[in-house]
Amino acid sequence: MNPNLIVIKSPRFSFFSERKTTRENFKLWVNTTFILSVFFIWILWIYYVWILNVNATKWYNIRTLELKKNNLVVENELLEVKILELESLASLTKWEWIKNMEKLNWWEYLVVKDSAWYAFNY
Repeated sequence: MNPNLIVIKSPRFSFFSERKTTRENFKLWVNTTFILSVFFIWILWIYYVWILNVNATKWYNIRTLELKKNNLVVENELLEVKILELESLASLTKWEWIKNMEKLNWWEYLVVKDSAWYAFNY
């Protein structure tokens, strides 16, 4: 039988060998995988930078709020000191209306004892 006749009657006439086409398909598959992996890494990098930016702005806002809180705490402590100073006995005795008050000749102290404290200490 004539080999040329067999080739012509064949439904597919491939000039390249199967091994060569398989190798080319494998190269294409590796190239596609490489491109997809680089693209995926690039997307992850953009996401990472975006998350860093979001966290940095949140921490900046938290830091400013902490500074405001610390300033308010210091201001509150100063106000408490001023209140205690105004309520102190030395401050009260300096007031003019205290000098006009009548002096006590006789006084009693009211002592309230805790019964539990009294039972354990005596």
